[in-house]
Amino acid sequence: MEQNLLTTEEVKEYFQIKDTRTIKKFIKQGLKYIPIGSRDYRFEKKDVEEFAEHLKQLAQQEMVQRYPIKAKRSSRCKKMNIDYEKLRINRELNKVV
Repeated sequence: MEQNLLTTEEVKEYFQIKDTRTIKKFIKQGLKYIPIGSRDYRFEKKDVEEFAEHLKQLAQQEMVQRYPIKAKRSSRCKKMNIDYEKLRINRELNKVV
């Protein structure tokens, strides 16, 4: 049973970041890890991918909260709802013979 473990450097490359402090921030936000010694970590690839999806969802929620979809403004001209069947019947009834 082979576990696909990533080092801290590989996780930094995965997220395209330069600083280890960001990895520690991710750990505080819920990134699962295996401690190796006092300062090194190993990460399972599936956990890193799940955490990346979690970050995407958080970013999407933040975007929706920051820029909500606004209701369309009503135009100056009011749209008329015409029932053509009633109009035809009315004309038939009011027809001058």
